[in-house]
Amino acid sequence: MVKFTLFFLSLSLLIILHEFGHYITARWFKTRVDKFYLFFDFLFPFGNLLKFSLFKKKIGDTTYGLGWFPFGGYVDIAGMAAEPGTDPDTPPAPDEFRGKKPWQRLIILAGGVTVNAILAVIIYGVMSFVWGESYIPADKLRNGIACDSLAKSVGLRDGDMITALDGKPVKSFYAIQKDILLDDARNIEVMRNGSKVNITLPENFDVTLLENGASMFDIRGEFIVDSVIPAGGAMKAGIMKGDSIFAVNGDTLRWFHEISAALAKHKNKEVTLGLGRKGTMMSVKVTLSEEGKMGVQSKNMSPEKVTTHFSFGAAFVRGFTRTGESFSNYVKQLPLLFTKAGASQVGGFASMGSIFPSTWDWQSFWSITALLSCILAFMNLLPIPVLDGGYILFVLWEMVTGRKPGEKFMRIAMNVGTFMVLALLIFANGNDLWKFIIKPFIGG
Repeated sequence: MVKFTLFFLSLSLLIILHEFGHYITARWFKTRVDKFYLFFDFLFPFGNLLKFSLFKKKIGDTTYGLGWFPFGGYVDIAGMAAEPGTDPDTPPAPDEFRGKKPWQRLIILAGGVTVNAILAVIIYGVMSFVWGESYIPADKLRNGIACDSLAKSVGLRDGDMITALDGKPVKSFYAIQKDILLDDARNIEVMRNGSKVNITLPENFDVTLLENGASMFDIRGEFIVDSVIPAGGAMKAGIMKGDSIFAVNGDTLRWFHEISAALAKHKNKEVTLGLGRKGTMMSVKVTLSEEGKMGVQSKNMSPEKVTTHFSFGAAFVRGFTRTGESFSNYVKQLPLLFTKAGASQVGGFASMGSIFPSTWDWQSFWSITALLSCILAFMNLLPIPVLDGGYILFVLWEMVTGRKPGEKFMRIAMNVGTFMVLALLIFANGNDLWKFIIKPFIGG
């Protein structure tokens, strides 16, 4: 419920401000705005089908409302196109969009994405000022990394300390895998048992990493219980906060990832755990869940984070650079979307909602909202008719050639654009249906 609430708040804020960007720029040029809606008051994209509002109020020339279909929102700017059945050569009214100069129409069309970009700068800037930026130093991992099978297949080993990528020293531990995936880093330098080791990743490793869930190693640490989940197997077995787990069914295992992997082999079964409590060694029997979990939260194995603090002015400079980084990282992901692994990662509303925290965390909320604002701006700039970018493309064509695209061409383009957007929505949310409902149900 917390995830849903945070997602709803974030999406509503982004939609309202995006549409406000179109609204305010239209008003600047004295263009009439007939409607300003959060969500659609009809079945998108089927025009007047199931048309009704949950709320609406007309103020001046504009009707403000809340639609029933919880996807997106819109402003209805007078004269975006000639009304059906009217002669396209009919002179536009002074307050119609189609009667404005091309550069004015361009500004109105770009208003939404501009506000989204400004919003991201403001959020990132305020976050930098209030909370600073924290990261886990890659060179402070006392026990090095814990590798999965993919990491081991390319030559990494448990306990390695990653020091550089492509000759550049690494700073933040959790940025390493992002740099491998998005920046095509191919040479990894590690410290292993006091010696420097160089590892070269194979070609197209970014796709392989994506197929592996974009992760191949984590921080290596011991399994120390931080909290016990009520009614779980651990609570019934008497496991307590501070207990350290060191064995599963008689096999001595030191590290968290080793113990987790061993437990995963005994789903829905009883296992005997060796644990230490205040210097005393003991064994307990625990019944695991169907996911192979005992019902505990482990203690954070990360070294202490380093936080960089910013003055007010420097924070907003950082807001600009973080916004640029978010746009850049999103663009870098696009080629991966045209791979099988990348296409399977495309998600809809459920995927977006799932990235929000399950507890009320304002720092996470604003960080995700800023990222989604960048994504919304970028997606709307795509040159697809019915999106802002498609309209902008038509206006740029007019500015270059001196001629507007024909009405017949525009109608066909809009139909094609609507089909493309609808197909993408179905595909993305179909992926969610598979990942979150069908696949778990069939045990895939």
